[in-house]
Amino acid sequence: MNRGRAELGALVGACRAAGVTDLLVLHETRGRPDGLTVSHLPHGPTAHFTLSGAVLRQEVGGLGGAPLAAPHLLLLRLDSALGKRVGSILKHLFPVPRPDSRRVVTFANEDDVILVRNHVYRRRGRTVELEEVGPRFQLRPYLIRLGTLEQGDAADVEWRWHPYTATAPKRRLLSAT
Repeated sequence: MNRGRAELGALVGACRAAGVTDLLVLHETRGRPDGLTVSHLPHGPTAHFTLSGAVLRQEVGGLGGAPLAAPHLLLLRLDSALGKRVGSILKHLFPVPRPDSRRVVTFANEDDVILVRNHVYRRRGRTVELEEVGPRFQLRPYLIRLGTLEQGDAADVEWRWHPYTATAPKRRLLSAT
């Protein structure tokens, strides 16, 4: 839904009343998405991401649309403590998939940027074919708060990206290696 000029407190209250488990707020500049906020309801956490390289489903082509089935999730190279926390936040956005689901969503960490890809697979004899159905984009986490979105600065900060934490060229925040 389009947020319009609705206040965050009213939006979170409406989501709680409707029994919604997660609130995603997509930020844009001049029509291009550039940020994503994920708030788990009713108690948090809230994760803020910079979003880049967004390619919409219509631009990817392929099957013309992803199936509505809950996807299987692949969380690749998110093995540090922070990577596991971010992976847990992203994992809980999706319901448990059925075993016969053909949809796969991949969250792959590459140099502390999470690449998000959406695929459908088919078995043809002994081979498996992957077809990208979109959307695809990159996420870079910069803030994790313990509370929900409307609490804002009152919620405790669990993790925050600092401008100088990336100065060591070999240091990786989301992966252990």
